[in-house]
Amino acid sequence: MEKQHWVVAKETEGVRHCHSSEECDDYWYRPLVYGNDLFTYIAHIPPGGGVPPSAEEAKLFELSLYVLSGNVFVMFGDETFTLSPHHALHIPKGVPVGFENRGDTPVTILMSFSPPPSGVHNTEEMRERVEKRGRRMWSAAELNAMAGNVFED
Repeated sequence: MEKQHWVVAKETEGVRHCHSSEECDDYWYRPLVYGNDLFTYIAHIPPGGGVPPSAEEAKLFELSLYVLSGNVFVMFGDETFTLSPHHALHIPKGVPVGFENRGDTPVTILMSFSPPPSGVHNTEEMRERVEKRGRRMWSAAELNAMAGNVFED
């Protein structure tokens, strides 16, 4: 059987973002692309949700962000601002960044990391890592319900 080289975002399962302390945020993501030097995912932030900036994580990755839907409040180093759909942001390595959804509709963003998280090169390795930590993967249907109409044609 030939390997499929693409994924369909609305059919992809995902995971809730948790810190090393296993305290989880109101922020879910579905991995899309695993590479040797790149990791890309779609994140969903429900109203009132978000993920705080982390100085530790900032040391590890250079990031890019693209807003697909909603308005996301961004904590970027010492600055704060709001990004709307079709805004993009480069986040240099070393700059702590956090996100909040201060609106009443879900926020969906596309994020890319370089380098990728260590030890995760495919969905099965992601699942093993998540389950080893006592967490679970969230189904595509659960994430689609959270995301609202972001995947409607």
